[in-house]
Amino acid sequence: MRKDDLTVDEATVIAEHARAGALELDDPEVRKVVEQANRVLVRAQMWGEERSPTLRRRRRLLTGGALLFLLVWVAGLLLPLLFRLGV
Repeated sequence: MRKDDLTVDEATVIAEHARAGALELDDPEVRKVVEQANRVLVRAQMWGEERSPTLRRRRRLLTGGALLFLLVWVAGLLLPLLFRLGV
């Protein structure tokens, strides 16, 4: 199971069942799902509503583009200086 497989609503239901003792926490697979549900709930409480994969992908592309722009800008400043110094 991946991180993105559980929604906040599903995680809430799983965590409530685990707290009520309705789930067999001795089973490693069940325990793993309950831990994942708790992580999803904590992240939702800290960061607000669950972000969609499309928004996450768009932010990564924007961050990568900004980093590339910054690297090209720094290279554009330093490379002419290095060529002038004869390095």
